[in-house]
Amino acid sequence: MKRLIILVLACVLLVAPLAEANSWGWWAPVMPNVQSPGWSQPSWPNPSPTPTPNPNPNPNPNPNPNPNPNPNPQPNPGAPILPSQPSHPGTKVPLPNPSLSSDEQSLINQVNQERIKNGQRALTIDYSLVALAKKKSHDMAVNNYFSHVSPTLGTVYTMLDAAGISYSRAGENIARTGSVSRAHPLFMNSAGHRANILHSGYTHIGVGIVKQGTSYHITQIFIKK
Repeated sequence: MKRLIILVLACVLLVAPLAEANSWGWWAPVMPNVQSPGWSQPSWPNPSPTPTPNPNPNPNPNPNPNPNPNPNPQPNPGAPILPSQPSHPGTKVPLPNPSLSSDEQSLINQVNQERIKNGQRALTIDYSLVALAKKKSHDMAVNNYFSHVSPTLGTVYTMLDAAGISYSRAGENIARTGSVSRAHPLFMNSAGHRANILHSGYTHIGVGIVKQGTSYHITQIFIKK
């Protein structure tokens, strides 16, 4: 009996350290074998880097365009240029010289010779009248008329008033002839023209002659101051 008790005690003593060990290991919580997550820097999208501007863009414009114009264009030989025709050929009449011409002086001399022959005083040349007489003769040549009434200047009285010339009496002789030398005989052979040439009331005279083509337009203006 004692052997049996001693054997049981021996077995207990022998197994006790193992039971403790097992007991500790059994009560110790077994931690799951969880792998520690491998934390890493999150992967952010990689934006495109800011483009570096080009400080010297080179669009390569052409600063010196060369359209190659032709400064001396040549006319097309197939398209001849027709000469321009004047709308009124022969109507351009140059303005008369403001000074008294030799033909005008000659007509004045013939008038005074007739007056002296008929007992009248010679007329004095008035250069304002000379200018008006030239203007009237030029007007007849340019506007192709022959009349004492001008479509642009009016009568001799209108012209004298417009020019500011003082007068108490006035008269006018006009002629159109192929030769200046024929003018005085034409005047003296006409009663009305002769009366103006020999009128005792006139004191001043002006004569103007304008040539147009082969014709001479002649104007004599008489006034009494």
